[in-house]
Amino acid sequence: GDRKTRRRRCVKPDQARHKRKHNIKFTSGAPMVLVELKLHASKLPNVAGAFKGTSDPFAVVTLVSIDQNSDPIVLGKTEVLKNSLDPRWAKAFIFDYELGTSTHLAVSIYDEVPGGKNISMGSAMFELGSVLGKKGNTQAKKLKNGGTLFAHVEKSEGSGTLRLQLRGIKLNNTGVPGINVLTKSDPFYEILKKTTGVKGVAWGTVYRSKPVFQDLSPTWGDAVLNLSSLCSGDQERPIKISVYDYKKTGHHVFMGSFETSVNGLLASKSLGGDINSSDVQSAFQLRKQDKSTGQIVVLRADIKGVDDGLSGKMAAASLDGASETRADPALAQ
Repeated sequence: GDRKTRRRRCVKPDQARHKRKHNIKFTSGAPMVLVELKLHASKLPNVAGAFKGTSDPFAVVTLVSIDQNSDPIVLGKTEVLKNSLDPRWAKAFIFDYELGTSTHLAVSIYDEVPGGKNISMGSAMFELGSVLGKKGNTQAKKLKNGGTLFAHVEKSEGSGTLRLQLRGIKLNNTGVPGINVLTKSDPFYEILKKTTGVKGVAWGTVYRSKPVFQDLSPTWGDAVLNLSSLCSGDQERPIKISVYDYKKTGHHVFMGSFETSVNGLLASKSLGGDINSSDVQSAFQLRKQDKSTGQIVVLRADIKGVDDGLSGKMAAASLDGASETRADPALAQ
């Protein structure tokens, strides 16, 4: 929320920069696979304080070694989600996992206080093998002071990146009339990947753009996306792009969505390259409740660094085998 200071004791997380992929040293000689961790939470406690709005949560992930002689390794932190007690973070943590080795992840959630001390909202410890044994590779942990934290782990397949730029065309306005002016929407978009969760098929957020204010034909900035996180190396894997009208309260207004794939984005790339003469013939139709709410043009879609996927398939087979030996009943989300 919007507030400047708070008078509560808390812990400031490590603010150092961390690489996307972390190579952890193991010694047992067991097979190694690359895995990806995603987090979301529900019904977190609001620790902002009276009349100070709603908490702005982010999470810090630390790899805790069972070896007492090894120091914990901070894998990084998620983005901050403003005014949200049910955050679905887009940030993915990618690191090596040694099959059959006890690997613990400590997740701490904080309410960001710019210029002040971040306030703890709760924490939980996950054992990686236990998460992989749950239905949908997702495990939930109740937090001491309220709320639930969910950890989802899956194999990280594929390589390379997608550089993407989108533009909206004549989006339907969700703004409301003001004094002598009609307020225009502030659109941003999310990219979601189709996954299997504890309740079956689900959509997980892998990217969230910045909003473009007061613009119904917004041109969003370039996004550089790892194909491993976006589509697990499968360029035909379904993805969804959803557009929202940004609200400071965190209650963003849905403007429409469409489904496609990485190959679909590549095939729909504008040939002109000039945002003023984009080829809208290949544009995606944004839809809300089966009604068209505008168009989305792909201004740029370029892939770099894609390999043959052989190593990813081998890792997938190993990880799938590990998951099958740890089958547990579903944990309700």
